[in-house]
Amino acid sequence: MVTATPREWAMAVGGGLALSVALVAILRPSAEAPAEPPIAALPAPVSAPLPPPAPATAPGDLALSGLRTGPDGGMAIITAGGRQYRLTPGRSLPGGLKLLRTEPGRAILAGPAGEQTLAFPDAPRAAPGPSRPPGDDPTPWRLALSQIRSGNQLVGWQLGSLAALPMLARAGLQPGDILLSANGQQLLSEEKIIELPQELAANGQLILRYRRGGREAEARVAP
Repeated sequence: MVTATPREWAMAVGGGLALSVALVAILRPSAEAPAEPPIAALPAPVSAPLPPPAPATAPGDLALSGLRTGPDGGMAIITAGGRQYRLTPGRSLPGGLKLLRTEPGRAILAGPAGEQTLAFPDAPRAAPGPSRPPGDDPTPWRLALSQIRSGNQLVGWQLGSLAALPMLARAGLQPGDILLSANGQQLLSEEKIIELPQELAANGQLILRYRRGGREAEARVAP
């Protein structure tokens, strides 16, 4: 049996400690790997604002540039907002004004505010129209109806929006119906349309004959 001296024991213990420290240094990483930075959330896409809608054509922006009258209702060339529009009776400008009719030297339009006349400087003086009792304004009728022609002959009036004529909707009429007669009288002129609100007020009803989808029927209209 070999006996170690105290000095030898101390050297052995010291060597073992040094070896342990060396092993720990080898096995331990020199530095922890830096954590990856968090992925930043992508910003939400920003939509470009939509351009504002084009303003409605103001009456002061209108000018009569051309005109033709005739048995077919005629035609007017109207300059609005720097652009020219070729209109026949019943057609509307982008601002909502509808061409009602043409007369020598002038075009008559109508909108929610009433009638408006565009005339050439040398247009003959217009004849005064018949006076109407208050409340018998035919403008809503003229705005809601468009002429239907067969060649040069006026054969009826097609209904558009009924928002301003709720009595027609209550009677069962629909947009797209074609009015043919009122109280037995054919609607073959604009004057007949002008008289409709007066007849309704005077008689308390209108019997309108109309065509829908190739079939004719009647509607009883009350105020």
